[in-house]
Amino acid sequence: MLQVKTLKEAEQAAFATVEARKKEAAQAEAAAREKAVEILAKAQEKAVETKNEILSKGRQEADKEVNGILHDAKKRAEKIKGNELSEKEASAFTQSLF
Repeated sequence: MLQVKTLKEAEQAAFATVEARKKEAAQAEAAAREKAVEILAKAQEKAVETKNEILSKGRQEADKEVNGILHDAKKRAEKIKGNELSEKEASAFTQSLF
């Protein structure tokens, strides 16, 4: 009888230990999932930030190129302002801008 009681107590203790470890494992898993979500969110924010920086640089380069073309066109226009152009010269001038 004593052995049965001791065996039952040992089983209950083992069951309690297993349940406690399951609870700890579930908590660790939840914490790991939360951390993974945080890491993913930070990575996505960084990706968006990097994309925006790249787009901004591209936009600046495009603006610079357009401003250069406009500047050249204004210079050419000032240069020929007093002169009359033939239709062929006007067409060539327009084509050279682009």
